[in-house]
Amino acid sequence: MNKNIRTLLFISILFGLSLGIYEFVLPFYLKSKNISFANMGLIFSLSYVAMFFIRINAGKLSDMHGRKIFYSLALFGAAAANFFTPFTSGIFGLTGLKSLREASGMVQESIHSVVLFESAKKKFFDFIAKTTGSQWIFQGLGTFLAGMLVVWLGFKNTFFFSAGLIFFALFVLIFFFHEEENERPTAEKIPLSKLYAFDFPRPLMIITISSFIFAIGTACSHSFVMPLFFTEKFGVSQFSASIIMGIHRILLGLPMVFAALVVKSEVNYKKMYLWFVIIEGFIMSVSALIPNFLVATIVWLGHDYIGAAFWAPIQGTLIQRYARQECRAYDVSKVAAFSTLGWIIGPMLAGWLAPLSISAPFFVSGLIMMAAGLVLIPL
Repeated sequence: MNKNIRTLLFISILFGLSLGIYEFVLPFYLKSKNISFANMGLIFSLSYVAMFFIRINAGKLSDMHGRKIFYSLALFGAAAANFFTPFTSGIFGLTGLKSLREASGMVQESIHSVVLFESAKKKFFDFIAKTTGSQWIFQGLGTFLAGMLVVWLGFKNTFFFSAGLIFFALFVLIFFFHEEENERPTAEKIPLSKLYAFDFPRPLMIITISSFIFAIGTACSHSFVMPLFFTEKFGVSQFSASIIMGIHRILLGLPMVFAALVVKSEVNYKKMYLWFVIIEGFIMSVSALIPNFLVATIVWLGHDYIGAAFWAPIQGTLIQRYARQECRAYDVSKVAAFSTLGWIIGPMLAGWLAPLSISAPFFVSGLIMMAAGLVLIPL
Protein backbone atom coordinates (compact mmCIF):
# COMPACT_ATOMS: atom_id res chain seq x y z
CA MET A 1 0.00 0.00 0.00
CA ASN A 2 1.78 3.13 -1.24
CA LYS A 3 1.65 6.64 0.25
CA ASN A 4 -1.23 7.82 -1.96
CA ILE A 5 -3.41 4.86 -1.04
CA ARG A 6 -2.64 5.29 2.67
CA THR A 7 -3.61 8.96 2.29
CA LEU A 8 -6.89 8.03 0.58
CA LEU A 9 -7.61 5.52 3.34
CA PHE A 10 -7.09 8.16 6.03
CA ILE A 11 -9.31 10.64 4.17
CA SER A 12 -12.00 7.95 3.89
CA ILE A 13 -11.88 7.51 7.66
CA LEU A 14 -12.23 11.24 8.37
CA PHE A 15 -14.93 11.68 5.73
CA GLY A 16 -16.89 8.71 7.07
CA LEU A 17 -16.70 9.96 10.65
CA SER A 18 -18.01 13.38 9.60
CA LEU A 19 -20.75 11.91 7.43
CA GLY A 20 -21.98 9.68 10.24
CA ILE A 21 -22.39 12.72 12.48
CA TYR A 22 -24.06 14.82 9.79
CA GLU A 23 -26.51 12.19 8.54
CA PHE A 24 -27.74 11.31 12.02
CA VAL A 25 -28.06 14.86 13.34
CA LEU A 26 -29.72 16.46 10.30
CA PRO A 27 -33.18 14.79 10.52
CA PHE A 28 -33.46 15.68 14.21
CA TYR A 29 -32.27 19.22 13.49
CA LEU A 30 -34.99 19.53 10.85
CA LYS A 31 -37.56 18.16 13.29
CA SER A 32 -36.45 20.71 15.91
CA LYS A 33 -37.25 23.43 13.34
CA ASN A 34 -40.80 22.02 12.98
CA ILE A 35 -40.24 20.90 9.39
CA SER A 36 -42.84 18.31 8.32
CA PHE A 37 -42.11 14.85 6.89
CA ALA A 38 -43.27 16.07 3.48
CA ASN A 39 -40.90 19.05 3.54
CA MET A 40 -38.05 16.86 4.82
CA GLY A 41 -38.64 14.64 1.81
CA LEU A 42 -38.59 17.70 -0.44
CA ILE A 43 -35.28 18.94 1.01
CA PHE A 44 -33.64 15.54 0.57
CA SER A 45 -35.07 15.09 -2.93
CA LEU A 46 -34.18 18.48 -4.38
CA SER A 47 -30.62 18.19 -3.08
CA TYR A 48 -29.97 15.49 -5.66
CA VAL A 49 -30.97 17.67 -8.61
CA ALA A 50 -27.83 19.82 -8.22
CA MET A 51 -25.79 16.67 -7.62
CA PHE A 52 -26.62 15.34 -11.09
CA PHE A 53 -25.20 18.31 -12.97
CA ILE A 54 -22.23 18.94 -10.68
CA ARG A 55 -21.14 15.30 -10.63
CA ILE A 56 -21.10 14.87 -14.41
CA ASN A 57 -19.25 18.15 -14.98
CA ALA A 58 -16.73 17.38 -12.24
CA GLY A 59 -15.95 14.04 -13.85
CA LYS A 60 -15.50 15.61 -17.29
CA LEU A 61 -13.28 18.42 -15.96
CA SER A 62 -11.28 15.97 -13.87
CA ASP A 63 -10.38 14.04 -17.01
CA MET A 64 -9.15 17.29 -18.53
CA HIS A 65 -7.45 19.03 -15.59
CA GLY A 66 -6.58 16.39 -13.01
CA ARG A 67 -8.10 14.58 -10.04
CA LYS A 68 -6.64 16.36 -7.02
CA ILE A 69 -8.18 19.79 -7.59
CA PHE A 70 -11.72 18.38 -7.84
CA TYR A 71 -11.22 16.01 -4.91
CA SER A 72 -10.12 19.09 -2.92
CA LEU A 73 -13.15 21.13 -4.02
CA ALA A 74 -15.45 18.26 -3.03
CA LEU A 75 -14.00 18.16 0.48
CA PHE A 76 -14.21 21.94 0.82
CA GLY A 77 -17.85 21.97 -0.31
CA ALA A 78 -18.83 19.24 2.14
CA ALA A 79 -17.09 21.04 5.01
CA ALA A 80 -18.77 24.36 4.15
CA ALA A 81 -22.22 22.74 4.01
CA ASN A 82 -21.71 21.25 7.48
CA PHE A 83 -20.45 24.53 8.89
CA PHE A 84 -23.32 26.73 7.68
CA THR A 85 -26.24 24.34 8.33
CA PRO A 86 -26.88 25.40 11.97
CA PHE A 87 -27.21 29.02 10.82
CA THR A 88 -30.09 28.05 8.54
CA SER A 89 -33.68 27.15 9.36
CA GLY A 90 -35.65 27.95 6.19
CA ILE A 91 -36.49 25.27 3.64
CA PHE A 92 -34.79 27.17 0.79
CA GLY A 93 -31.50 27.62 2.65
CA LEU A 94 -31.48 24.07 4.02
CA THR A 95 -32.15 22.68 0.56
CA GLY A 96 -29.22 24.69 -0.85
CA LEU A 97 -26.80 23.48 1.81
CA LYS A 98 -28.03 19.89 1.55
CA SER A 99 -27.53 20.14 -2.22
CA LEU A 100 -23.95 21.32 -1.71
CA ARG A 101 -23.31 18.54 0.79
CA GLU A 102 -24.67 15.77 -1.44
CA ALA A 103 -23.01 17.06 -4.61
CA SER A 104 -19.67 17.30 -2.80
CA GLY A 105 -20.02 13.83 -1.33
CA MET A 106 -20.88 12.31 -4.69
CA VAL A 107 -17.95 14.01 -6.43
CA GLN A 108 -15.64 12.76 -3.68
CA GLU A 109 -16.95 9.23 -4.13
CA SER A 110 -16.48 9.25 -7.92
CA ILE A 111 -13.01 10.83 -7.96
CA HIS A 112 -11.88 8.63 -5.08
CA SER A 113 -12.70 5.44 -6.99
CA VAL A 114 -11.02 6.69 -10.17
CA VAL A 115 -7.83 7.75 -8.37
CA LEU A 116 -7.73 4.42 -6.57
CA PHE A 117 -8.15 2.49 -9.83
CA GLU A 118 -5.43 4.50 -11.54
CA SER A 119 -3.10 3.94 -8.58
CA ALA A 120 -3.68 0.20 -8.16
CA LYS A 121 -5.51 -1.47 -11.05
CA LYS A 122 -4.56 -5.03 -10.13
CA LYS A 123 -5.59 -4.68 -6.49
CA PHE A 124 -8.51 -2.32 -7.07
CA PHE A 125 -11.22 -4.62 -5.70
CA ASP A 126 -9.27 -5.14 -2.48
CA PHE A 127 -8.43 -1.45 -2.02
CA ILE A 128 -11.87 -0.08 -2.92
CA ALA A 129 -13.39 -2.56 -0.47
CA LYS A 130 -10.92 -1.58 2.26
CA THR A 131 -11.22 2.20 1.82
CA THR A 132 -15.00 2.19 1.35
CA GLY A 133 -15.46 -0.31 4.16
CA SER A 134 -13.33 1.81 6.48
CA GLN A 135 -15.40 4.86 5.55
CA TRP A 136 -18.62 2.99 6.47
CA ILE A 137 -17.13 1.72 9.75
CA PHE A 138 -16.15 5.22 10.81
CA GLN A 139 -19.47 6.54 9.60
CA GLY A 140 -20.99 4.14 12.11
CA LEU A 141 -18.65 5.38 14.82
CA GLY A 142 -19.59 8.93 13.84
CA THR A 143 -23.24 8.05 14.35
CA PHE A 144 -22.45 6.71 17.84
CA LEU A 145 -20.57 9.91 18.55
CA ALA A 146 -23.38 12.08 17.15
CA GLY A 147 -25.86 10.89 19.77
CA MET A 148 -23.50 12.04 22.53
CA LEU A 149 -22.36 15.24 20.83
CA VAL A 150 -25.91 16.55 20.42
CA VAL A 151 -26.51 16.06 24.15
CA TRP A 152 -23.19 17.60 25.18
CA LEU A 153 -22.73 20.34 22.59
CA GLY A 154 -26.09 20.98 20.93
CA PHE A 155 -26.77 21.06 17.20
CA LYS A 156 -24.53 24.01 16.28
CA ASN A 157 -21.28 22.76 17.76
CA THR A 158 -21.96 19.23 16.52
CA PHE A 159 -22.19 20.52 12.95
CA PHE A 160 -19.00 22.54 13.55
CA PHE A 161 -17.18 19.42 14.74
CA SER A 162 -18.33 17.53 11.65
CA ALA A 163 -17.08 20.36 9.42
CA GLY A 164 -13.71 20.41 11.19
CA LEU A 165 -13.10 16.74 10.39
CA ILE A 166 -13.51 17.38 6.67
CA PHE A 167 -11.33 20.49 6.75
CA PHE A 168 -8.62 18.30 8.29
CA ALA A 169 -9.15 15.73 5.50
CA LEU A 170 -8.69 18.55 2.98
CA PHE A 171 -5.39 19.52 4.65
CA VAL A 172 -4.20 15.90 4.43
CA LEU A 173 -5.12 15.66 0.75
CA ILE A 174 -3.38 18.91 -0.19
CA PHE A 175 -0.11 18.13 1.56
CA PHE A 176 0.19 14.33 1.38
CA PHE A 177 -1.46 13.22 -1.88
CA HIS A 178 0.75 13.46 -4.97
CA GLU A 179 -0.84 13.25 -8.41
CA GLU A 180 1.46 12.10 -11.16
CA GLU A 181 0.82 13.73 -14.53
CA ASN A 182 0.85 10.36 -16.27
CA GLU A 183 -1.77 8.90 -13.92
CA ARG A 184 -4.58 10.29 -16.07
CA PRO A 185 -5.26 10.39 -19.82
CA THR A 186 -5.59 13.58 -21.80
CA ALA A 187 -9.32 13.92 -22.45
CA GLU A 188 -10.94 15.82 -25.26
CA LYS A 189 -13.65 18.39 -24.66
CA ILE A 190 -17.13 16.84 -24.66
CA PRO A 191 -19.85 18.82 -26.49
CA LEU A 192 -22.78 19.99 -24.39
CA SER A 193 -25.25 18.03 -26.55
CA LYS A 194 -23.49 14.80 -25.54
CA LEU A 195 -22.56 15.68 -21.97
CA TYR A 196 -25.88 14.62 -20.44
CA ALA A 197 -26.80 11.98 -23.02
CA PHE A 198 -27.69 8.47 -21.84
CA ASP A 199 -25.10 6.89 -24.14
CA PHE A 200 -23.25 4.29 -22.08
CA PRO A 201 -21.77 1.02 -23.29
CA ARG A 202 -24.43 -1.70 -22.84
CA PRO A 203 -23.09 -3.20 -19.56
CA LEU A 204 -22.84 0.25 -17.97
CA MET A 205 -26.37 1.02 -19.14
CA ILE A 206 -27.73 -2.08 -17.38
CA ILE A 207 -25.84 -1.21 -14.18
CA THR A 208 -27.08 2.39 -14.37
CA ILE A 209 -30.76 1.45 -14.78
CA SER A 210 -30.55 -1.07 -11.96
CA SER A 211 -28.72 1.41 -9.72
CA PHE A 212 -31.31 4.11 -10.46
CA ILE A 213 -34.13 1.80 -9.35
CA PHE A 214 -32.11 0.67 -6.33
CA ALA A 215 -31.47 4.31 -5.38
CA ILE A 216 -35.23 4.95 -5.27
CA GLY A 217 -35.57 2.06 -2.85
CA THR A 218 -32.56 3.06 -0.77
CA ALA A 219 -33.69 6.69 -0.52
CA CYS A 220 -37.17 5.60 0.51
CA SER A 221 -35.77 3.99 3.67
CA HIS A 222 -32.33 5.57 4.17
CA SER A 223 -33.08 9.28 3.99
CA PHE A 224 -34.70 11.30 6.79
CA VAL A 225 -37.01 8.42 7.74
CA MET A 226 -34.29 5.94 8.76
CA PRO A 227 -33.64 7.06 12.39
CA LEU A 228 -37.24 8.26 12.75
CA PHE A 229 -38.50 4.72 11.99
CA PHE A 230 -37.08 3.52 15.30
CA THR A 231 -38.00 6.56 17.39
CA GLU A 232 -41.55 6.86 16.01
CA LYS A 233 -42.50 3.16 15.71
CA PHE A 234 -40.87 1.75 18.84
CA GLY A 235 -40.54 4.90 20.98
CA VAL A 236 -36.78 4.57 21.53
CA SER A 237 -34.67 7.61 22.37
CA GLN A 238 -32.51 9.55 19.93
CA PHE A 239 -29.44 8.13 21.66
CA SER A 240 -30.71 4.56 21.18
CA ALA A 241 -31.42 5.33 17.53
CA SER A 242 -27.85 6.58 17.15
CA ILE A 243 -26.58 3.24 18.49
CA ILE A 244 -28.67 1.38 15.91
CA MET A 245 -27.54 3.65 13.09
CA GLY A 246 -23.93 3.22 14.15
CA ILE A 247 -24.17 -0.57 14.22
CA HIS A 248 -25.88 -0.38 10.82
CA ARG A 249 -22.91 1.38 9.25
CA ILE A 250 -20.33 -0.82 10.97
CA LEU A 251 -22.09 -3.99 9.80
CA LEU A 252 -21.80 -2.64 6.27
CA GLY A 253 -18.18 -1.55 6.54
CA LEU A 254 -16.62 -4.39 8.55
CA PRO A 255 -17.39 -7.27 6.15
CA MET A 256 -16.59 -4.98 3.20
CA VAL A 257 -13.02 -4.52 4.48
CA PHE A 258 -12.60 -8.31 4.22
CA ALA A 259 -14.68 -8.76 1.05
CA ALA A 260 -11.61 -9.67 -1.02
CA LEU A 261 -11.15 -12.75 1.19
CA VAL A 262 -14.67 -13.93 0.34
CA VAL A 263 -15.02 -12.81 -3.28
CA LYS A 264 -11.91 -14.46 -4.68
CA SER A 265 -12.98 -15.19 -8.24
CA GLU A 266 -14.11 -12.72 -10.88
CA VAL A 267 -16.08 -15.50 -12.60
CA ASN A 268 -19.07 -15.05 -10.30
CA TYR A 269 -18.99 -11.25 -10.00
CA LYS A 270 -22.21 -10.66 -11.95
CA LYS A 271 -24.22 -13.45 -10.28
CA MET A 272 -23.11 -12.37 -6.82
CA TYR A 273 -23.99 -8.76 -7.63
CA LEU A 274 -27.53 -9.77 -8.65
CA TRP A 275 -28.30 -12.09 -5.74
CA PHE A 276 -26.87 -9.89 -2.99
CA VAL A 277 -29.04 -6.97 -4.22
CA ILE A 278 -32.18 -9.14 -4.15
CA ILE A 279 -31.37 -10.55 -0.70
CA GLU A 280 -30.84 -7.05 0.69
CA GLY A 281 -34.26 -5.94 -0.57
CA PHE A 282 -35.99 -9.00 0.85
CA ILE A 283 -34.53 -8.43 4.32
CA MET A 284 -35.54 -4.75 4.22
CA SER A 285 -39.20 -5.54 3.48
CA VAL A 286 -39.41 -8.30 6.09
CA SER A 287 -38.01 -6.03 8.82
CA ALA A 288 -40.86 -3.57 8.27
CA LEU A 289 -43.47 -6.24 9.10
CA ILE A 290 -42.03 -7.29 12.47
CA PRO A 291 -43.76 -5.64 15.47
CA ASN A 292 -41.10 -6.51 18.06
CA PHE A 293 -38.35 -3.89 18.41
CA LEU A 294 -35.43 -6.24 19.10
CA VAL A 295 -36.33 -8.77 16.39
CA ALA A 296 -37.11 -6.08 13.81
CA THR A 297 -33.80 -4.33 14.52
CA ILE A 298 -31.72 -7.51 14.28
CA VAL A 299 -33.36 -8.50 10.99
CA TRP A 300 -33.04 -4.98 9.57
CA LEU A 301 -29.34 -4.79 10.47
CA GLY A 302 -28.73 -7.84 8.30
CA HIS A 303 -29.67 -6.07 5.07
CA ASP A 304 -26.19 -4.59 4.55
CA TYR A 305 -24.17 -7.27 6.33
CA ILE A 306 -25.20 -9.82 3.69
CA GLY A 307 -26.03 -7.30 0.98
CA ALA A 308 -24.17 -4.14 0.02
CA ALA A 309 -21.06 -5.19 1.94
CA PHE A 310 -20.36 -7.57 -0.96
CA TRP A 311 -22.21 -6.23 -3.98
CA ALA A 312 -21.00 -2.62 -3.63
CA PRO A 313 -17.28 -3.31 -4.28
CA ILE A 314 -18.27 -5.75 -7.05
CA GLN A 315 -20.37 -3.01 -8.66
CA GLY A 316 -17.50 -0.52 -8.34
CA THR A 317 -15.10 -2.96 -9.98
CA LEU A 318 -17.47 -3.70 -12.87
CA ILE A 319 -18.03 0.03 -13.50
CA GLN A 320 -14.27 0.68 -13.68
CA ARG A 321 -13.85 -2.32 -15.98
CA TYR A 322 -16.47 -1.10 -18.45
CA ALA A 323 -15.52 2.60 -18.26
CA ARG A 324 -13.56 3.95 -21.23
CA GLN A 325 -9.89 4.67 -20.58
CA GLU A 326 -9.90 8.05 -22.35
CA CYS A 327 -12.75 9.44 -20.21
CA ARG A 328 -12.78 7.26 -17.11
CA ALA A 329 -13.85 9.87 -14.52
CA TYR A 330 -16.55 11.14 -16.88
CA ASP A 331 -18.00 7.63 -17.38
CA VAL A 332 -17.81 6.76 -13.68
CA SER A 333 -19.34 10.09 -12.62
CA LYS A 334 -22.04 9.90 -15.28
CA VAL A 335 -23.13 6.39 -14.26
CA ALA A 336 -23.28 7.50 -10.64
CA ALA A 337 -25.11 10.74 -11.50
CA PHE A 338 -27.86 9.01 -13.48
CA SER A 339 -28.11 6.28 -10.83
CA THR A 340 -28.52 8.65 -7.92
CA LEU A 341 -31.36 10.52 -9.63
CA GLY A 342 -33.39 7.89 -7.80
CA TRP A 343 -32.64 9.86 -4.65
CA ILE A 344 -34.90 12.61 -6.00
CA ILE A 345 -37.86 10.23 -6.07
CA GLY A 346 -37.15 8.12 -2.97
CA PRO A 347 -37.38 10.77 -0.22
CA MET A 348 -40.57 12.22 -1.71
CA LEU A 349 -42.03 8.71 -1.77
CA ALA A 350 -41.01 8.28 1.87
CA GLY A 351 -42.54 11.66 2.72
CA TRP A 352 -45.85 10.47 1.26
CA LEU A 353 -45.74 6.98 2.84
CA ALA A 354 -44.50 7.91 6.34
CA PRO A 355 -47.72 9.71 7.46
CA LEU A 356 -49.68 6.59 6.45
CA SER A 357 -47.38 4.27 8.38
CA ILE A 358 -43.81 4.76 9.52
CA SER A 359 -43.18 1.14 8.45
CA ALA A 360 -44.40 1.69 4.89
CA PRO A 361 -41.20 3.34 3.55
CA PHE A 362 -39.13 0.36 4.72
CA PHE A 363 -41.50 -2.22 3.19
CA VAL A 364 -41.79 -0.45 -0.16
CA SER A 365 -38.03 0.19 -0.16
CA GLY A 366 -37.32 -3.55 -0.06
CA LEU A 367 -39.69 -4.30 -2.94
CA ILE A 368 -38.00 -1.68 -5.11
CA MET A 369 -34.54 -3.04 -4.25
CA MET A 370 -35.57 -6.54 -5.33
CA ALA A 371 -36.85 -5.13 -8.62
CA ALA A 372 -33.45 -3.50 -9.14
CA GLY A 373 -31.81 -6.89 -8.74
CA LEU A 374 -34.00 -8.42 -11.44
CA VAL A 375 -32.92 -5.69 -13.88
CA LEU A 376 -29.34 -7.07 -13.62
CA ILE A 377 -30.31 -10.41 -15.24
CA PRO A 378 -29.25 -9.30 -18.78
CA LEU A 379 -25.82 -8.34 -17.42
